[in-house]
Amino acid sequence: MSTGIILGLGLLSIVVAFYLILNMPYWMVVLQTKRQSITKARKYHHWVYEADDAMNNALKTLIYGVYAYGAYIVIVEVWTKFE
Repeated sequence: MSTGIILGLGLLSIVVAFYLILNMPYWMVVLQTKRQSITKARKYHHWVYEADDAMNNALKTLIYGVYAYGAYIVIVEVWTKFE
């Protein structure tokens, strides 16, 4: 096999893996809503209940971590400059 075919298959496997991993929480939510009674009266629209799912919380945690790391780097650099 040529290098291009090997790299293409590797890229394709990475894309498929990420597709499955990133869509798994959505599929779980869809399965849970199908299991629940459709006739159940809800107080708000469906997007209010779906807006704070596990994927959203994971992304929020990741973003907070990036900001915390940035703040840590700034504090360390300022500390070493004025030491």
